[in-house]
Amino acid sequence: MAPNMPQNLITQNKAMNIVIIGGSNTGLMNGIVLKRLGHNVHILEQNTQSERSDLAAGITTHPEFDEFMDVYNLVKEPWFVQSPGVQWLNKAGAVTREVKRPLKMASWGVIYHRLRANFDGFASGFCPNPPAAGEKDGTAEFDLGKRVTGLTYAEHCVKVSFEDILNGDKAGILGADLVILADGANSALRGMLFPEVERVYVGYVAFRGTVPESEVSEETKKVFDANLSYFCFKSNYILLYIIPGADGSLAPGHRRYNWVWYHPLAAASQSLTEIMTDSSGTVHRNTLPIGGMNLDAWAEYKSLAMSQMCPPFAEVVEKTTQPFITAVSDLACPRAVTMEGRVLITGEALNLVRPHLALSTTGSAKQALLLEKVFRGEMSIEQWEKNVLHEGRLSALKTNAFGTYFLYGILPAIGWVAKLLGAMVGAMLPFSSLPAQSSAKEVSSKLHPGTSPKSGDTA
Repeated sequence: MAPNMPQNLITQNKAMNIVIIGGSNTGLMNGIVLKRLGHNVHILEQNTQSERSDLAAGITTHPEFDEFMDVYNLVKEPWFVQSPGVQWLNKAGAVTREVKRPLKMASWGVIYHRLRANFDGFASGFCPNPPAAGEKDGTAEFDLGKRVTGLTYAEHCVKVSFEDILNGDKAGILGADLVILADGANSALRGMLFPEVERVYVGYVAFRGTVPESEVSEETKKVFDANLSYFCFKSNYILLYIIPGADGSLAPGHRRYNWVWYHPLAAASQSLTEIMTDSSGTVHRNTLPIGGMNLDAWAEYKSLAMSQMCPPFAEVVEKTTQPFITAVSDLACPRAVTMEGRVLITGEALNLVRPHLALSTTGSAKQALLLEKVFRGEMSIEQWEKNVLHEGRLSALKTNAFGTYFLYGILPAIGWVAKLLGAMVGAMLPFSSLPAQSSAKEVSSKLHPGTSPKSGDTA
């Protein structure tokens, strides 16, 4: 057993029963690692369908996620569009700067279904031939329609209470040696354990959308090619890259152009309220999902894009029929371990970083790879916690500096750069003491009327 490991947390040469709350990409990555190590993994997912909407969300991956896929992805077919590098365009649409840096571009749907295939052998249109389970694998169960309502810790066991949405909200309980919260930035359970942690809007939104490659003009295709492309204008910026088609296709002509446009909107402003109000009149606090945008409210921003963006970007925005929007937010939980080491907090439930550098999925992959070291006895759970907290802080500072620079210029970004340098230097020194763990032995939504745990790790 690794030094400083909480007593009886990991039993050597014996399969543990592990419950993961949230069956999106964070939960699946942790589940795959632990299943391959021979443990029995039970994922509780609130959604009622295994086939999930693609969400029209592109993902740029980084080396740690690529490492995860190299080790744990047993499906050999390719899963990404290769990009040769990054380019910046001017108002005329001409390239003003290039950086040759190969990048892998995927989508939420492609990654989710690939991870599902590797976790529990789920076959889908994205991945019709999932790999067989290995001889040394533990069991892997993906349990749909389960709304987790509480956790209770006693005698080295965590009892997970849930409601079965598919069976008239019938109550159920699972016992677990270890529980992993992977239920996203709006995690109600995390909120009960750490009520002081809040999701804070940072003053700008991210408009997003996709356009089928077949609908984009040849002239615009030549400008973008397969590069990650940027254009900045008047405290705004937009980026674009090619992702797989809605069905996962990587074939040229069947892929999509995925764009993200960052635009300042003051908190509590009428403009923010209007654009976050969907076509049915419902106001969304964090994300107004695809298909719900009030197109009358969107018309003002579409007009702005036509007048201010360079022609290639203006074209893809104009041709987007179902844009959606996220209010960009910050969130950081002070601890990743609670209930005497029996409950771990991961992914966006632990640390929500701004999306400028696409670090969220990669951050979850890092956490899962480090957790493997814990279960192999190469790292203590205390060190895992310190590492994931530190990596989360670095990711937040990097992306805040990057986004602030492209939105507002170098002077406002200097503060974030200084904090980043301080955090990097601090990592060379003895890690400062962590705040006390939550003392709660029981948390329940029944004790907090109006709360409802969410599954998944999308913002």
